[in-house]
Amino acid sequence: MESDLKTIETPLLIVGCGPAALVIAKVVSGRGLPCLVVGHEAQDDAPPVTLDSKSLEILEPHGVLSVLRPYAAAQNPFTITALAFENGLKHHCVADMLITVYDHMRFKEATQSEGGIRGELTDGSSTWDIHADAFVDVSDFSVDLNTAVHQAAAFANKLMANIT
Repeated sequence: MESDLKTIETPLLIVGCGPAALVIAKVVSGRGLPCLVVGHEAQDDAPPVTLDSKSLEILEPHGVLSVLRPYAAAQNPFTITALAFENGLKHHCVADMLITVYDHMRFKEATQSEGGIRGELTDGSSTWDIHADAFVDVSDFSVDLNTAVHQAAAFANKLMANIT
């Protein structure tokens, strides 16, 4: 039976909350891969975190630090709250032509297929079919800012290595 729903297709579907979703999006878009971020919400605010040298090395090539500088609690060492990090980075993602961000949406009924993953997106009143060549649910990624940046970059780099 064929669906009457409109289909959304994306090379990478990123689902979930926290900083990892946005970092994955920026890393893969920086390497030319379009993606869709679904259901991202910034995590609760916590005290400022100093980004470690590895996080700075990951974020700098993607222009993230220059975007986040106005939101930083301190510049040297670069210190920022997780909430400011996510809100600032989300604005940067929305402005990126290779990243689409759908807030207030849920991904449901996922099925793996040879060509990726299929499922449905819903905002509670409308539903769309979705097909993605690759998929990541960031719910198992850390919410600790530095750890999330490291995990997200490792995932994105592994994904890109498998594509090219």
